Amino acid sequence: MLDFLKSVFKKGELRQRIIFTLGILFVFRLGAGITIPSIKANALTSSAVNNGIFGLMNLIGGGQLERFSIFSLGVSPYITASIIMELLSMDVIPILTQWSKEGNNGKKKKDRVTRYLTVVLAAIQGGSLTYAFDKGYNILDNANFYTYAYVVVVMIAGAMFAMWLGDQITQKGIGNGTSLLIFTGIVSNLPNAFITTFNSLVDFSKGSQDVALGVLWYIIFVIVYLAIVIFVVFNEGATRKIPILYASSSNTVMRTKDSTHMPIKINSAGVIPVIFASSVLAAPRTIISFMKSTEITKTIDTILNYQQPVGFCLYMIMIILFAFFYSNLQIDAKKISDDLKKNGGSIPGVRTGKDTENFIKRVLNRVTVVGAIFLMIISAIPIFTQVIWSQSGGNTLSLGGTGLIIITGVALETTKQIKTLVTRKEYHGYIRK
Repeated sequence: MLDFLKSVFKKGELRQRIIFTLGILFVFRLGAGITIPSIKANALTSSAVNNGIFGLMNLIGGGQLERFSIFSLGVSPYITASIIMELLSMDVIPILTQWSKEGNNGKKKKDRVTRYLTVVLAAIQGGSLTYAFDKGYNILDNANFYTYAYVVVVMIAGAMFAMWLGDQITQKGIGNGTSLLIFTGIVSNLPNAFITTFNSLVDFSKGSQDVALGVLWYIIFVIVYLAIVIFVVFNEGATRKIPILYASSSNTVMRTKDSTHMPIKINSAGVIPVIFASSVLAAPRTIISFMKSTEITKTIDTILNYQQPVGFCLYMIMIILFAFFYSNLQIDAKKISDDLKKNGGSIPGVRTGKDTENFIKRVLNRVTVVGAIFLMIISAIPIFTQVIWSQSGGNTLSLGGTGLIIITGVALETTKQIKTLVTRKEYHGYIRK
């Protein structure tokens, strides 16, 4: 590992990229600790924020929502806007579909509209959060229209600035900027999560036997946590390779065939199905938490609670459905088939055109079954551990399932990019003397 780090910092360009990325992440974490003016800094508690959909937003933001910082929204409005644009580009809005086929120029147009949509979503999310938390926890120093507007404007500016920071990392740094911002937020909360868990399991005010038992449970907790990490790493790297043959020719005479393969990840959807399923279940529970408690609200809350049998089953079913939906959204079998045909590529034993498209869809759906089961296991383990260790709140669930998939996937992709840049040869040109 030391040799790898030495080789990384020996390359001037790579060293500059890493330093630039670390500097941007430092700015992001610095802003995450600054509470918005006019907000009571201690008005919100972790238990208040980590309930329902707010817990998911707080996880992705790295605790920024809990502090109601200038980066409270993080990059969530931008991610939501990007997903909406991708969905609308699937033959829903013709102009967006046309832009998707125009290459780089069409991409620039879509990116511009995505940013406009990000502003709108940031305004909606910022206004909703400010109103909901002020009514529930009285977070504003002076609750009037101007204060609301001021706080929402700051939240919009923070969301747009966070999006810009992510773009800068992608262009001038290492890795995907948006993913690294989320990664940094989650990792920054890991030490506190382990300390909180230790304090919950080990009570030094009790007898030595209880303390020893608590330490044993904590060791088991850490082992399970590491086992989840290993399981996630294994599945994130697992792929199904489809062999591809490319015919190379000179004039009209066929000479050779170049073989390669097309990898399809077992979990092509990533963490998106878990986030979607959690959001769908958590959003109604979050809304009714601000309503007057009645038998109806209690029933809805029980049904949609994934720590209850009915809610758990709904949670697992939605993860499966979203896994298939988003995998097919990520991998366009028709486009891949058309590209192969244009470039003279083919799958051995499969005719080009419609047969190739159907073959790719069939392989994708088969591997997605394994990917969906993987997501179900990762999402279910933290729920069971909460029952076993009698943990309250959603922190362990988020870090054990959704958070670990995010940070592991981002870490693997970033490391892969760094290794590529390390092994890449640098050509400085030839100077004749």
